[in-house]
Amino acid sequence: MHIRRALCRSFAWITTVGTVAYGLSDSRVAPGALPVSVPFAVDAEGKSITIPFEVRPGEVDRERRLMVALDVPHGPGLPAVEDVLMNSRSMRIEVFYDDRGVRVPIETADDDTVVARNTGKPPPHSDMSTCNLDLYGTLDDESHIAVCGFYAKRYGHYVAEVSTIEPLPAFKGIATAIRVDKFYNTGE
Repeated sequence: MHIRRALCRSFAWITTVGTVAYGLSDSRVAPGALPVSVPFAVDAEGKSITIPFEVRPGEVDRERRLMVALDVPHGPGLPAVEDVLMNSRSMRIEVFYDDRGVRVPIETADDDTVVARNTGKPPPHSDMSTCNLDLYGTLDDESHIAVCGFYAKRYGHYVAEVSTIEPLPAFKGIATAIRVDKFYNTGE
């Protein structure tokens, strides 16, 4: 009787440990690994959010830009997407590298700033943390609005600080999210 009880306990223990180990091996995405997406309502002025993330070897090519994007559910006649297409809308984005507790600012640039640099024109804003929203693409049931890009020249811990600088009433009641991710080419 004792042997049977001991075998049952051993089986239960091994099954529990095996299940936990199996679950841990499936969750390969470490906290802060890209992409990082956080719900964030952007309908009113003065809202802000801080998003920590990691840039790790083998996961990010430091020669390619990363981006801060606004993801919006996509649908026919969605007023928020139409608003971005018809009007110049902006948000404030600041990205910092965390150098052992010291925040080192990382330059950000929206698409208008990149185009101005490439054509020899003056930058569209004097404050580089101001970034214009630009409909970047749609995928299935989501619209991706690029806010700004940046280069992460060092591996390590970063923080993106995102804030609204104007009211965006067309986004009221819409489940938006801010995403830090690799910049992708919609033509690929």
